[in-house]
This record gives sequence, C-alpha cells and structure tokens, in this order.
Amino acid sequence: MAPLDSGFSRPANGATGERFTVRRLPLALLLALPLAAPLPAAALFNDRVELFAAENITYDSNVFRLSKQLDPQTVLGTDHKDDWLSTTQLGFVVDAPYSLQRFQLGYTWLINRYQRFDQLNYNGHAGRAAWLWSITPELTGDVGYTDTETLANFANLGTTNKDLLRTKQGFFNAVWLPVATWRLHAGAATVEQTHSDPLQRINDIETAAGVVGASYVTAQDDRLGVEGRFERGKSPHDDLVNLSGTINGYRQNSVGVVGHWIATGHSTLDGRVDYVRREYDQPTTADYSGPTARLAHTWTPTGKITVVSSLYRDIGPIADVQSSNFVLVTGVSVKPTWAVTDKVNVGGDAEYNKWDYRGNLLTGLNYTHWTRTFGANVAWHVTQKIQLGAAYSYEMRTSTLPVADYRDNLFTVSARVGF
Repeated sequence: MAPLDSGFSRPANGATGERFTVRRLPLALLLALPLAAPLPAAALFNDRVELFAAENITYDSNVFRLSKQLDPQTVLGTDHKDDWLSTTQLGFVVDAPYSLQRFQLGYTWLINRYQRFDQLNYNGHAGRAAWLWSITPELTGDVGYTDTETLANFANLGTTNKDLLRTKQGFFNAVWLPVATWRLHAGAATVEQTHSDPLQRINDIETAAGVVGASYVTAQDDRLGVEGRFERGKSPHDDLVNLSGTINGYRQNSVGVVGHWIATGHSTLDGRVDYVRREYDQPTTADYSGPTARLAHTWTPTGKITVVSSLYRDIGPIADVQSSNFVLVTGVSVKPTWAVTDKVNVGGDAEYNKWDYRGNLLTGLNYTHWTRTFGANVAWHVTQKIQLGAAYSYEMRTSTLPVADYRDNLFTVSARVGF
C-alpha cells in the first residue's frame, strides 16, 4: 500500500561465459575510483539536482528459492541453482525547496543481467514524484506518485517463470495542529499492481485506502489517539475466474489506538493496536476479524548507535504478498546501526516471521511459512558524492506447504557516483 500517515512510523532475485565475474565484479570499483578525488565546490543547480550512476554485483545462492527436496537438474535443467547478477543504475534526483514547499522528483533506470539464468534478464525502473506541501507550519502534508518495475519475488510465485511486477501508487497525506495539544491526520492512497507472466495475471490487484485519526499531544511531544482505516481491493480483470468462479475482491476496515511516547532521551516507543475486519465479495475461509498490533522501540544509547526493535501482528502488505491473498504476519525484528565514523556506517538485521495464509484464493488452502533472516551491511561515503558498500543476507524458510522450504545466501558489493 502507498504510504498513509498513521501518527506512527513503520519505517531479486541458458548459460553464458564463466568470465562474467572476472569482467563485471571490478566494474563498480573502476566506475568510482577515477572520480575519488575531491569534487568541485559548485554543485549541479546548487545541489538541488543530482545525476548518478551505480553498479551492484550480487551472488545469489538460490535464485528461484528452491526447496532442498527438489533436484535442480529436474526443475531447471542444470545442477546449479545459484547465479551472479549485475545491476546497473542510471538516474537523477531533484530536491527543490521553495518557501514552505519542497518538490521532489527522481527516476532510476535498472539494467539487470544474470550470468547463468539469462532468461531472467530485464530492464526495470523506479520513479517518484512528490510535493511536500505546507499551508502554514501547523497544516502540512505530502502528495505524490511512484512507479516501479522489478522482478517478482520467487519465494511467493511457486514457479520459475520470469515475472516482472509493476506497481503504481498515488498518495496524499495531511496533518493539522489546530491547537498545540491536538494533532489531526488524514490520508488516501491507491495501488495498482500487475504481473507480466500470463499465469500470474490472476494475482493482479487494484486497491484504494484511506485513514483518518486524531491524537492528543503533550508539551514533550508524546501522543495518544484513535484512528480509523478502510481499504477496498479488487482484480482489474473481468475476463479471468478463480476456482470459485469469480474474481474475488475484498473490503477491509479497522479502528484502533495509536501512540508515540518519548520514554527517555535515549528511548522512544511507537505503536498501534487495531481491530480489523476483512471480508471478501464471495464467501471464503480468508475472511478475518480480529486484532492487529505493531510496537517499535528506538534506542539510541550513544550518538553513534541506534537500535530499532519491533513486535508485530499485522496483515501482510500487498508489496510482499503480491496478490489479494490474506496473510497474517506475526514477527519480531532487531535492526542496529553504528556510525563508526562520519564516513563509515555498519548495520545489521535479525528478523523472525510467521506468515499465516488464510484460505488461499486459488487453492482454498490454509498454510503457514516461518522465515528467519539475518544480515549485515557496511557503507563507506568516500566523498559526498561517492559511496561504496557491501552486504550479506541469509534467509531460511520452513513451511507446512510441501516443497515450500528453502535457504538462500545473498552477497552484494556496490558503488555509487553522483554528479
């Protein structure tokens, strides 16, 4: 779903030459090193416009997220299920303040090339336009649009077919402080998500959502309030039918409590608790009524270390589920970051999730995935315009669904140069 203000911030996956890694791996470094000298003081349009180029090299140990119970030779026609991926990015970013307003625009062209599974090669994009508006300092908000196209997550597809996922989002948010002690907020969003694989068209979805809420605010900026949300989802295809004989849309409504508490100078809590009701147009075991909740704790023991911990029981977002299937996600995550120096940052990620699928709309089955993710990353800002990075991620999934388990390791090195 597109971003909606809630008074609480939540905050890739045929053979070619084996010389790929020898040629492409140094490309990111060769791109940056000749430019590593200090840049001129004069920036493009007073630093309001940036052009950039970036190169990522990724090793993926299990591209299609195959179960260890499956033979890669049988499924893929090769004994290997790993591959190297190069992602070249070219783009621009505009960030232009004017009086109380701020206008933002960005676009990135993505050129993705695999070494072994070159049938997955694709050109994608990520675009965003936004107006951060302000009528007065007490009445502010944003309105914008995003458009992305990338390879769908094979962990959710259950197939090895190439599927490009196109997501278009429009959003509007507003916050009004009529008096010092009250905060009113409202928002609306639309999402259109489509799949390029004809077999996945059944999962195309359009949604419209809205939120409205009010919170009491103290002099210390602690907040406690109520919030209501609604969402309507449907398929854009009248020519397709599912197993029940119709394309199944849904309605979802919720009401709950939201809060923000500055416990100490180094500790902040954000949270919400809702009662949600989701009903499908046709009778289905995916209908749900019950509580959802999310709690986040931000701890800053020093000026250089931040640890964000989260507990949640929530409905799986469309961006992850990639369909209108109902998924209840319960989990916990810990994400520390450490600013080692002014130019070097180190981060980590540990997360455990339970994905509870209620009445899958295609199969009618209930099943559960358990995922465990661990990762680490480092970023080095060589200069203001040059960044180098490296990251590692490990993911393991077990499941009550046959051959839906997998393990995967991802290693990435990256370089980015701005002008």
